[in-house]
Amino acid sequence: MTDHLYLSGEQLPCVIIPPGNYVIQSVTINPGVPLNVGLPNTLGNVIIMTSSAPQPELGVWNIKPADQGGFHIQNVGLRRNVTSIHLTESNLFLPVVAVTNTPATTYAIQCAGGGEYVIKNVVADQLWTPVPSSDQEVSTIELLPASGSRTQHWNFVPA
Repeated sequence: MTDHLYLSGEQLPCVIIPPGNYVIQSVTINPGVPLNVGLPNTLGNVIIMTSSAPQPELGVWNIKPADQGGFHIQNVGLRRNVTSIHLTESNLFLPVVAVTNTPATTYAIQCAGGGEYVIKNVVADQLWTPVPSSDQEVSTIELLPASGSRTQHWNFVPA
């Protein structure tokens, strides 16, 4: 599957992401800075973006094929799967690096054009989206409805 976008007469393809290790970066918020993991809690580690690069191994994510035509994502440094949780008291949906032995959630990684991608929950119209926190240097990744905004777009750079 290849999708194309034309910018200044140049064709920029999107390709299906092959399995492997990647640095995942927002295309609009702190471009070039990899996704990171926050401090652990009882549910796992929240996925965050900061204004500075994480420890190298915590900023690398393994992508491997899964059911429903999607992918499982694992943090290489922690060797744990990414799963989705629902915090019922605040009605937040979050992708988190789960506690040990928690099954991975299947995510679709779909072309958004121009070599950019969205990461989507395969069973809901929810995309990985950076949301500012009380700390101006940190954004938490939440699962929010698709908005069409480039803030929901990601680059996958082979690690």
